[in-house]
Amino acid sequence: MINKIIDEALIAHKFTIEHASDLTRFYKRESGSAIRFAILHKLDELSTPAELNAAINQSAPDSFLSHPTFKKNCDLICIYHLNKLAEFKNHEEQIFAIEEDPHFFKKYILYYSDTEVAAIQDYSFNKLVTTISDKSQFSNYKDDPLAATQYSVAAKIFIKLPFLELPFTKGDLVSLRLQAGEVVTEEGLDETYEIIQKFTSNNIDELVKELIANELENSTN
Repeated sequence: MINKIIDEALIAHKFTIEHASDLTRFYKRESGSAIRFAILHKLDELSTPAELNAAINQSAPDSFLSHPTFKKNCDLICIYHLNKLAEFKNHEEQIFAIEEDPHFFKKYILYYSDTEVAAIQDYSFNKLVTTISDKSQFSNYKDDPLAATQYSVAAKIFIKLPFLELPFTKGDLVSLRLQAGEVVTEEGLDETYEIIQKFTSNNIDELVKELIANELENSTN
């Protein structure tokens, strides 16, 4: 299920499948002269970064290996199954060692549990996008981020795979000047705010003098 969703996510972001085996899929995205690569790999067990790099290089198609930017512009997404999320602590150092390894590819370990799979049965990437945009589910996620929910899975995928584009909904924008004015009024700093507005960065000395004078005046009252 997780593999299917990531596959759909890559295709939605203009990647095309170039080569596939039982455990690994190789993708490429071309935009003008720019080319980016991605690899989706199922990890049956955690290995050392060197072992993982060697395994991927051995299975990569010649068209990838021969391209000069392949290793520099490639995201390696590893899917790893945990029976329970609590098991993550047992593998934390190995996972971080792989993700922080600077050689060959940018690496991401997307681990998941049986309860998370159950939460997203019959899910698609489009449904995942809808879920991550749901503010009510986000509020519940903030209250209990460790709960295995549809939102927790969606959040993990978007956090782990930073090249995915977060959806956004256009709304009415409130002027930053108005927002600042409201905060200033709430804090009782209207007078100070008015003084600052009078002076530009070219008159910083005058601004400091005015603020000091205002502070002294308030101190004597």
